[in-house]
Amino acid sequence: MLTATAHRRIFIALLALLAASMVTSVWMANLAWVLLGANWLLEGRWREKWDMARSSRLLQAYAALYALLLLGMGWTEHTAAGWAVLQVKLPLLVVPLVLLTTRPVAGTPRKVLAGVYTAAVLVVSVIGLVRMLTIDGLPYREAVPYISHIRFALNCCMAIYLCAGVMRAAKPLGRVALGAAALWLLVFIMLIRSYTALAVMAIVPPLVLAGKPGTKPLLAVWLAALATLAGGVAFEAHRYYTMHPLAKEPQAALTANGRPYIHANDGIVESGNYVNNYICTDELRAEWSRRSAVPYDSLQPDGYTVQPKLVRYLNALGLTKDSVGVWSLTQPQIADIERGIPNPAYTSHNPLRKMVCVMLFEHEFHTHTHQVRGFTMIQRFELWKATWHIVVRNRMFGVGTGDVDATLQSDLCQSGSELCGSGKRPHNQYLSLMAALGIVGFASVAAMFLRALAQRRPSALMLAWLLTVLVSMLTEDTLDTLAGILFCTFFLAIRPNVRKPHSA
Repeated sequence: MLTATAHRRIFIALLALLAASMVTSVWMANLAWVLLGANWLLEGRWREKWDMARSSRLLQAYAALYALLLLGMGWTEHTAAGWAVLQVKLPLLVVPLVLLTTRPVAGTPRKVLAGVYTAAVLVVSVIGLVRMLTIDGLPYREAVPYISHIRFALNCCMAIYLCAGVMRAAKPLGRVALGAAALWLLVFIMLIRSYTALAVMAIVPPLVLAGKPGTKPLLAVWLAALATLAGGVAFEAHRYYTMHPLAKEPQAALTANGRPYIHANDGIVESGNYVNNYICTDELRAEWSRRSAVPYDSLQPDGYTVQPKLVRYLNALGLTKDSVGVWSLTQPQIADIERGIPNPAYTSHNPLRKMVCVMLFEHEFHTHTHQVRGFTMIQRFELWKATWHIVVRNRMFGVGTGDVDATLQSDLCQSGSELCGSGKRPHNQYLSLMAALGIVGFASVAAMFLRALAQRRPSALMLAWLLTVLVSMLTEDTLDTLAGILFCTFFLAIRPNVRKPHSA
């Protein structure tokens, strides 16, 4: 039998493994939480653990959520899917059970865990940058190879909080290094275009810092950074809609070679020009074949041909989409189009410019064509609307643990949505839980977690983590993947000592 000290050391070592693997390896992360559970079982000390479990309202809330999902199997029709949901969410029960019935990590081990986690996030972000710079046509969603870019962006937020939390106590050189690390992670969030994480970074720090003693300088810096970011977004939006001379002139009917132009006049604007005006397909096809070895009609990795990329690229440069336009391109620009880049702004070293251009083009295209598929935020609106209809129809007890995805896809197909057959989930954890468990189940779980929050006053770090989780669930199914579940549970391990709230 191992001693209590040995079990404690194994506990901390496994937490370090989990801290490193939750952003680097699904296999290792699964191994880590399973071994944590095994060590907890072998450790014994059941009376002490039972007393801690009885007094922890937070553990009771996690357990209630899992219990209701298990109960939801009673009226689900897709039993196999329901058991798959319960299997995926098992760490949501096991990890809090282990962490909340074990003495919190403090002192040097806590600093080591925070350091291991932050270092892992920084290393993966650098790997992501290298991949983006060296792999042609790499989708931004695949920049991070080990974890969903959305989940990784949330971890970037948490690493930023950890850096900020120790800056005040660090030496001057350490402050510079921590500040640079935090700034880099913020830039990386923009590079991988995580709107959820950017919303988190805009909302959470001011809420956490407001009213805290000694944080006014940091709050002022943060608000100044937000104002700068907002100004940058406004500038890029103005630049996007500043029209090229070609868009303002009376439309020409013929190209320089006497061939007719196509002017769709559909109003879709990208980078200061009308995308579907001044197009001569015959000249584009002929001249492209003279300038590139990539066939004009060849499918690229994203499933589209060269043609729409060429049209949009010429459009963004303010050129006509004809022989003159094609021969105005430089060889590096030809190479961009061959790699599937539709706008020179997408190659900019300014991540904000690229993000704003992508967002505004999606808005323009959807506004004028009503197309949904392929546009991140617009797809979410469609999914939220369909999921809410499921909630309304099954408002009391929901459709059951295993029926949400199947019901959502059925509704999308019946309504004629472009997302029919896409297999997409609700992308809103609150709606997903309401659809599965109904208003009764969701309200019960929410009440349990609110009751837990009333028991203890969280530290600034834990409040930032909690708010990040809550905001992320507005746009993501955070609890539907191991990475998301670990993000919602791991930081219980490094929770500092907390105080009871003052009585009224």
